[in-house]
Amino acid sequence: MRHYSFLLLFATGPAFALVPPDYKEPTTDFTAELELGLQYNSGNTESSSFNSRGRLIYDMENARHDTTLRGYFASDNETTSAEQYQVQYQLDYKLEGTRYVFGRADMLWDRFGSYVQQHIASVGYGYNPVDRKHTKWTLEGGVGYRYNEANLSNTEDPDQNATDDEAIVRIASKLEHRLQEYTSFNADATIETGSLNTVANLNLSYRNQLWADLALKIGMDIKYTDVIPEGTEHTDVISTVNLLYTFR
Repeated sequence: MRHYSFLLLFATGPAFALVPPDYKEPTTDFTAELELGLQYNSGNTESSSFNSRGRLIYDMENARHDTTLRGYFASDNETTSAEQYQVQYQLDYKLEGTRYVFGRADMLWDRFGSYVQQHIASVGYGYNPVDRKHTKWTLEGGVGYRYNEANLSNTEDPDQNATDDEAIVRIASKLEHRLQEYTSFNADATIETGSLNTVANLNLSYRNQLWADLALKIGMDIKYTDVIPEGTEHTDVISTVNLLYTFR
């Protein structure tokens, strides 16, 4: 019996040495979202529209990576009426409590917008004044640089510059609120202002979980540009109804 006890102790000893009782797995969180909306009409009206969005979040103990890709397209049997693509990336370095510093890049291509290209790079500071189970509110402030290429297809002024760049101040607010167990509401507001122009964005979305990781999402993106080229509009609005699938 003594020999068996000795062998058992010898066999289990290395396991305790390799995996201590208080060992914990590293805290990492990986989330991906994919949403898609399609519409096609035939008969008296020939038209189609397409919009998609992908988001990838990698939330580690000391840093958080957030990447978003968006695309919008609409056309009828003769012309294309909307074509827009956007790439966003933000890296947050977490500080003590709910504070963090961030670096951010935002690139937009919009064939029919007041500006066909807008590229923004910014850095700043953020924190969460409200961080609860059902409600999370985030505030951010920072500085950056913006490059613009104006849409001059409707102007007759040959001396108007197509491109400009400027330093900007960026202020943002993000609200995530769970209304019920299967429904949630998000609101993101951003103002980016410089000496040449001011751009404000408001993104609203309502999500209803249908089954497991599949949800119905209703969204509205509103963009206001203060200074615009001749023949373009100050406000752009995109409304979407999409199916959204979450990978965890």
